[in-house]
Amino acid sequence: MATFWALTLTRIALALTPSEMPGATDHPVISRYAGSLLQNAANERYASMRIPQSAGAFGPTGKLEFKQAVTVEGSVSSYFYVAPKDKTALEVFRNYQLALKKAGFELLFECELQTCDRGLIKEHFAAEAIGARQWNRDRPQPGNSFSRDVRFVSAKATRDGAELYALVFVAEPDSVWEAPTSGLIIVAPAPLEADKVVINTDALKKRLTDEGKVLLYGLFFDTGKAELKAESKPQLEEMAKVLKAQKDLNVLIVGHTDNVGSIESNLALSQKRAHSIVSALIGTYQVPEKQLSARGVANFAPVASNASEAGRARNRRVEMVAQ
Repeated sequence: MATFWALTLTRIALALTPSEMPGATDHPVISRYAGSLLQNAANERYASMRIPQSAGAFGPTGKLEFKQAVTVEGSVSSYFYVAPKDKTALEVFRNYQLALKKAGFELLFECELQTCDRGLIKEHFAAEAIGARQWNRDRPQPGNSFSRDVRFVSAKATRDGAELYALVFVAEPDSVWEAPTSGLIIVAPAPLEADKVVINTDALKKRLTDEGKVLLYGLFFDTGKAELKAESKPQLEEMAKVLKAQKDLNVLIVGHTDNVGSIESNLALSQKRAHSIVSALIGTYQVPEKQLSARGVANFAPVASNASEAGRARNRRVEMVAQ
């Protein structure tokens, strides 16, 4: 009996008082349930998230396994709310379902209470989705709030031509939060900025020798423009070192684009960009003009599908081709 009361008093002592997070605001697409307080928020510029899209039948182990779950990478905005004490978790969850539909989302996967218990949502996916977020350490943490009785929905929308995913967890009150809690995660898929790593001199030499060409993503231009941006300097310096060290090495600088726009405009743009690089190597880095030629081939030689932004980002590149 003494142990029982000790545990009870400990749980009561752990109960937290909800308070609004200073300076934080709701997501512009899906906001909080009316009267809720935003306890914590996290904004990750680039992260990974697994999105449940459908579920299969219960298997012999009693687990509800995802038939389909897509992993997306991009910006992840996360919000942790505590609802008013006089509201039930069910009405909070139903309101989120309605709000998602009104905002143009297609509901992908839903589960409630025992269904979530028997699946991967309650103990496993909640830890993966909520626990991995970069919450503000100076604010109350979600902790294991969503490993108890929970309702969950994932949804997908298209806004301004781009995909947008939403995940909503709503949990019953417990001894820590004496009111329903909500976890809202908004994921906006985006391509990785894979052009942040400069290919150095040794790597340039090796790829030119082994493969006859190097794909470069460290040369930057504004959309539709042919003027090199200042952040292209590190990659230009490495290219110049290789060329000046090997006087007999002649290369083509080949500009590539994605398939957005007409072939004619992309041909002109890719040629101008290649010429800008050659001009910079000659004028700024004193590479002999005889070693360089510029060519633009538009979107004639993709290295990835242009059906997605990630693929288009890979196709927007410059190649250094040995002659």
